[in-house]
Amino acid sequence: MSAGEYLDSALFILSLKPMSGYELSRKLKWDGSIVSGGTIRPLLHSLEKQGLITYDTRGRAKVYKLTKSGERYVSNLRLFRETIREKMLASSMGRDILFPDILVDLEDAMTLNYAIEDMASLIIREVKIAFALRKGGFDEDITELRMKIHDLLTDSIKKRSLKHEEA
Repeated sequence: MSAGEYLDSALFILSLKPMSGYELSRKLKWDGSIVSGGTIRPLLHSLEKQGLITYDTRGRAKVYKLTKSGERYVSNLRLFRETIREKMLASSMGRDILFPDILVDLEDAMTLNYAIEDMASLIIREVKIAFALRKGGFDEDITELRMKIHDLLTDSIKKRSLKHEEA
């Protein structure tokens, strides 16, 4: 799990109830392993520094909870993830992406998941750029960005097809 995934996961968990760092580290399991104190302390410090969490002292323990900013972040992140999910489903229903055909086969579904993992950081980076452009009122630049990405992917597919035909 990446640092960003730990941050988001920690915020999601803390949105359920306030808890100590120890308790949070036990909830942040990944592949069966427990997150160590050496990972959780810097993570909590980072979230606190960003103003997303705060803590109360109860005895010797710090009990962490979301701030109002943290609550808004989690709420907006849930909305963002749901929007992505809905857009992907709408695209698949429109047959732009053939998810119904792909998800019938386990191997194809796994390949799709790997493709999404491969593209996730690129997509997030491009969404951040599109956000900045839209906020600045540069909608025509977003259209140009989409066309460039589409052209790059289409060219890549064509090149791969030609290499495959030659072999």
